[in-house]
Amino acid sequence: MYSLFLLTRWPVDRIYLGALLGDLLLLFGLVRWTGGSNSVFFLGFYLLAGLHSFYFGRRIGLVVATLAAVALILSPPDPFRTEAWPDSAVRVGFLYLIGWSIGLLADGERRARRKAEELLAQLQNTTRILEQAQKMALIGRLTAGIAHEINNPAAVIVTRVERMLLEAEENSYSSALKKDLESLRNHGQRVADVVRKLLAYSRPDETGFSALDINDVIQQSIPLIEHRLETRRLTLNLNLLRRLPGIYGNANRLEEVFVNLLTNAIDASVPGGQIYIVSTISGGQEKEVQVFVSDAGEGIPQENLDKIFEPFFTTKPPGQGTGLGLYVTYQIVKDHRASISVESQPGKGTTVSISFPLLKEAIAPPPYGGRLAAPL
Repeated sequence: MYSLFLLTRWPVDRIYLGALLGDLLLLFGLVRWTGGSNSVFFLGFYLLAGLHSFYFGRRIGLVVATLAAVALILSPPDPFRTEAWPDSAVRVGFLYLIGWSIGLLADGERRARRKAEELLAQLQNTTRILEQAQKMALIGRLTAGIAHEINNPAAVIVTRVERMLLEAEENSYSSALKKDLESLRNHGQRVADVVRKLLAYSRPDETGFSALDINDVIQQSIPLIEHRLETRRLTLNLNLLRRLPGIYGNANRLEEVFVNLLTNAIDASVPGGQIYIVSTISGGQEKEVQVFVSDAGEGIPQENLDKIFEPFFTTKPPGQGTGLGLYVTYQIVKDHRASISVESQPGKGTTVSISFPLLKEAIAPPPYGGRLAAPL
């Protein structure tokens, strides 16, 4: 067997089968040549059945016990003598008892080992989540400090540049100077926007939370990105379930969530493409309000799916993304005790789903049909 393991490329199960048949033949010969029923070598059949039951479980153990029983019955020189049958029956019964009992213990031990491995995997996963949470907390404290240091100078810079731009327009300065000032103002406002998002993350609270209808929040978010839809010649399709139960949340912060998600969908879509927003209620015992935002754009590579909610991670070209949109979105969703997940395939598009817990007393708002509402 060692030679076969080392020198051949045979499958292991084939080598085991060959070894089993060789053991059975060897024991058959030893029992037959050393006295038949009186031979002590018949104990080898018990050992063979017990070993295979232990290593391979009850089913294989019973199969080996059956093969060993046949070899045991046929091993005496005259196996069909009437007086030999009681002795053979007892020995065969012990073979099956060994195969069944040891196999039962082995199956239980195997199940316990699998359970222990699952618990270990869960513990490792929980440890990773805890480590990530500690890192995020550290990042939150760090970004809060940096944001406070940047906020005041950024506000001063933007204000002074706007003043200079007004003076340039009043005094008819050159168009090149105006363009430079406009560029400075735009970039300064971008810095201020990044700082605002960082501060919003570092000071999460539940002020402004109330019972609301998620369909209203979606409808109120659309005008904020409507111009970009027109610029990219994209069609937004709404399929909002009427009379959705209410949720508990902050409308302004949830508007930011949908603006971020729609902005990403717009950036990922090709001109003339389609974007879908669907609201519904989940099935099962734990009812939740669910919102899906889908696009048929370029998709996200699998290796990046675990990173998209990390701060400052972006796949957009330099100057087109800060890497904070989905990070802030994730934090807002978490503050609402909701969950968010992303499914994506490169070249086929991306679907972001958010699940909100219901209010204890569900609110049924009056039905409405939005002007952009259209069936999928």
